[in-house]
Amino acid sequence: MLAAKKVVILGDGAAGTIMANKLRMLTHSSETRIVVIGNSKKHYFKPDGVHIPFKLKRYQNSVKPTRFLFNYGVEYIFDEATGIDVSQRTVRLKSGNSTSYDYLIIATGDRFDYNEIPGYIGEARHFYDLQHSLELANILDSFNGGKIVIGPSSIPYQCPPAPYEFTFLLDKYLRDRGIRDKTEIHYTFPLNRVFTMENVANFVNRLFDERGIITHTLFNVESINGLNKTVTSIEGEDVKYDLLIMVPPHKGQKMITDSELAGPSGYIDVDRHKLSYKDYDDVFAIGDATNLPISKAGATAHFESEYLANRIAHEISGNVYDETYNGEVACTTITGAGKAMTLYFSYDRPPRAEFQSKMDYLLKWTSADTYFSGMLRGIM
Repeated sequence: MLAAKKVVILGDGAAGTIMANKLRMLTHSSETRIVVIGNSKKHYFKPDGVHIPFKLKRYQNSVKPTRFLFNYGVEYIFDEATGIDVSQRTVRLKSGNSTSYDYLIIATGDRFDYNEIPGYIGEARHFYDLQHSLELANILDSFNGGKIVIGPSSIPYQCPPAPYEFTFLLDKYLRDRGIRDKTEIHYTFPLNRVFTMENVANFVNRLFDERGIITHTLFNVESINGLNKTVTSIEGEDVKYDLLIMVPPHKGQKMITDSELAGPSGYIDVDRHKLSYKDYDDVFAIGDATNLPISKAGATAHFESEYLANRIAHEISGNVYDETYNGEVACTTITGAGKAMTLYFSYDRPPRAEFQSKMDYLLKWTSADTYFSGMLRGIM
């Protein structure tokens, strides 16, 4: 009897969890041993970060114990990868141990690099993790008017629609409190439009104009001066603020760069259709860890995992898998006034930003339930 193939998945976030659970559903334990290595005690549903600062959701419903989320038959090792040697098929761990693999799936996500921008620490706020979302809720409670500046500091960053979603929710929050007329909202974006995709940008920009939101495009943050409350772009523009809500710079994990699998950015170049690293047919990267030209979002990891789990399951059983990944992504994004729109797109198909509805907003608001009960478990 042949030994079971060992699939090692680095990362216990959305990409790693979905991948492990989907692969477990498609393979038998006698054929495939699935090992996840991660160090998160709690799993946080990041899209709820736009709701939590406005107390539109209870944060307790956005968090689950990490171990609880793996299907039966998935091994979970609480540890941290410190190095990868693809030529020897080994992963070094922080505990001092190492592990071998037949297949390696890198789902290590990315990280915030606060030091990339002088003045960011202690001055800028954000909603990209639970702690900072809760802190921002308290800050907004005490805000009584002034100039709020919002935007991503640079590209790429997680969940691309989140900054404009937050901006729409902020506009409504200020109106409900009766202080919108006392507040200027300024939105910055690194490109020459307010979003990466042109038709979505045009749609969002029209809604910004309707709500009196001031935009600053081609704005890549260079520095923040907390003394005179000014954020400065690389392009040379200065914007004053009373409250600065700025998405921090993102980079891939340092361990990836140290292992020489990526350059200083830390993002891994993979085949856009096979998700494989260079010419290795046993090393893959998914989710935010890749340098693919698509959204860094849980929805992306969902579709990538669907493809990759099927591919590996077919290979292990001795069958050929001819399908490829086409950059497919689907996400629901808030457009304000209790409405949202659902975008579906791929490498060759741009999203259509035309229809928004209250039903789509309900879908977005309840998405954590679907995420924890179905998507993470590999059912969807």
